[in-house]
Amino acid sequence: MSQPIVKQGVAQQTSGTEPVNRSLLEYLPRKLRQWLISGISAWLLVFILGALMPLAFAPFNTRSSLFSYLIFFPVALFLYQLLHTSSAKEAFYKGAVFGVGLFSVGVSWLYVAIHDFGAAHWSLAGIFTGVFILFLSSFYALFALSVFKIRQKKSVSQTQLSLFYLPVLWVLFEWLRSWLLTGFPWILSGYPLIETPLAGFAPVTGIYGLSLLVIFISALLIVRVKPVVSLTSIVLLFIGGALLGQIQWSKAQGESLSVALIQGNVNQTVKWDRWQLEKTKQLYVSLSKDQWQSNDLIVWPENAIPVFYHTLESSFYHHLALQAEKTQTELITGLPFFDDKTQQYYNAMTNLGGEQGYYYKTHLVPFGEYVPLAALIRGIIQFFDMPMSGFSAGDTEQAPLLIKGHKTVITLCYEDVFPQDMMTHIPHSKFMINLSNNGWYGDSFAPHQHFEMARMRALETGRELIRSTTSGISALIDSKGKVMVQGPQFKTAVINGKIQPRTGMTPYVFWGNYPIILLFAVALFLLRKAQNR
Repeated sequence: MSQPIVKQGVAQQTSGTEPVNRSLLEYLPRKLRQWLISGISAWLLVFILGALMPLAFAPFNTRSSLFSYLIFFPVALFLYQLLHTSSAKEAFYKGAVFGVGLFSVGVSWLYVAIHDFGAAHWSLAGIFTGVFILFLSSFYALFALSVFKIRQKKSVSQTQLSLFYLPVLWVLFEWLRSWLLTGFPWILSGYPLIETPLAGFAPVTGIYGLSLLVIFISALLIVRVKPVVSLTSIVLLFIGGALLGQIQWSKAQGESLSVALIQGNVNQTVKWDRWQLEKTKQLYVSLSKDQWQSNDLIVWPENAIPVFYHTLESSFYHHLALQAEKTQTELITGLPFFDDKTQQYYNAMTNLGGEQGYYYKTHLVPFGEYVPLAALIRGIIQFFDMPMSGFSAGDTEQAPLLIKGHKTVITLCYEDVFPQDMMTHIPHSKFMINLSNNGWYGDSFAPHQHFEMARMRALETGRELIRSTTSGISALIDSKGKVMVQGPQFKTAVINGKIQPRTGMTPYVFWGNYPIILLFAVALFLLRKAQNR
């Protein structure tokens, strides 16, 4: 029997033999495949593939779930390119170019924050945004380089590389990005699946497990196996996700709570000005006036009143607390809090009218709530001189607050994009509250991307979520990650609805990210074993 001939990365077959296995992509015309992997066209394509990925995320996939399925094709074509790189240098730079395309579109809102609201010159805003994009892109460059190195190992088959090492390595670098230098787990590749049947895996695997599914399915499109095997595997995964999605991992406990979300929509450019303070106070008081008698909870957003709590404790907050007690309604609000003992200040949250407690934000936004290398950077870009850009981090061991008698998981701003930070308290808590301020990012992708991540936290944990923001997107989200009620963006609004306290644990809450970390360890062990062969 004659043997297949492999030429320029495309498997061919001599006459007189049965056809060899081919990937689904290899049914494309040969000239098209060559265009995908060689020449200037391949470099342009890899940038375009990265730039296309954010189209699978919010706000696009909320308009049509078909956009969610777009995630598989740029990833598959990018992986196909990596399987045909001829050198480590080519792999590294193609990974970097892919990352630049992805983040140039996906985090373009950073420029908006620095230039439009930070009043930085367009050149400085562009330079800082560009440096940040290059840093994020380095994770994809290292991923691509790692793939090339594994390809050189003769003991690793193409199937093993495609269906095991590619997904595991991809998720490893997403995981590294989520904690290195405090972490930036933004637009992880699993998020678009929230609009697909594969979302059913989220309460079992968490977001990193969904990312693993994205890469595994993408790899099935390029691995050289019988097409029926690839297609059947993909169909079975979707059926499995749909079946898992029917399971109710948590159960209702007690009466539902009526909630009023107060969205003041104070313009970010004047929010911190002293002359605006009285107007802001009057705005939130007036919007809340008709909500006291008819709601269990009134929720104001992050730093709703942008002055330290102690300066208004007796003249403002005391009267609100009396009103809350009188009507048996608790008021939850974000506020800056100054500790005169430590001389530190915090991005905080408190509740008035019940068993009052405080939560101090633990995961601060780099360059937003604290400035690394502050002595060098402050003064160069006004954005880094903004009020309250020197917060201290709260204790990571803070106990959940009691809201209407229920233990509650509290997150401020983008703390809800770090699921591992929330897992300790979820089993004992009945619902979640997130207070945020997306006003810094204007009418960009950022508020929609953040909202998608917040929905994923509700789905992963089986807990309903109250989300109150300054200018949108404010909403109530159920334990399946579905939006129950949502307010408008960039409008002053009161959003009313109900949430249901729940109990019980999803598998993901039980074991967290340990299964994913175990996969990393298995991959490392197998690579070491392959090295010794």
